[in-house]
Amino acid sequence: MDYRTESLTLHFVTEDDLAEVAQTWPADHHPLSDAEAREAIVSMRRNYKRNTKGCIYHLCLAVCRQERPGTIMGWCGLDGSRNHAEPEIFILLDEPYRNQGFGTQCVRELIRIAVEDYSLTSVHGGCAKENIASARCMEKGGMTQYGTEENGDPLFRYRGRNSIGHEGDS
Repeated sequence: MDYRTESLTLHFVTEDDLAEVAQTWPADHHPLSDAEAREAIVSMRRNYKRNTKGCIYHLCLAVCRQERPGTIMGWCGLDGSRNHAEPEIFILLDEPYRNQGFGTQCVRELIRIAVEDYSLTSVHGGCAKENIASARCMEKGGMTQYGTEENGDPLFRYRGRNSIGHEGDS
């Protein structure tokens, strides 16, 4: 099962994506061997199975244009390594795909996935203070800045209707 936005497909990777994963994972884009790419896919698939209602371990999805579903243009997902009930949004788009609204589509869809598919009421996010585009896409995607790290990096959060003490705050 994949997810669709206005123009993107957020894709659960499989062994069929081996060549694309080898070229695009991890974010620093040094090509992986087939064995390394296969290991990354196995790890992602293992995490897909661990995620349950109310609990995200790690959900990593390939970002593809709907008209080019076999070409990975980046990665996005929800990382629950700090807090399974309030995962952190991450978006890593390749340079040619930035500043075109794709990040905002990813944020909106990841929030929807968290709320509707995993029954979560809160999602966390952050970015470097210099990354104005990332901050904008989090805000446009439905998150609110609630503070900053010690170094000035902004912190964002989506709180759904059922969040304790935050009724209706989103």
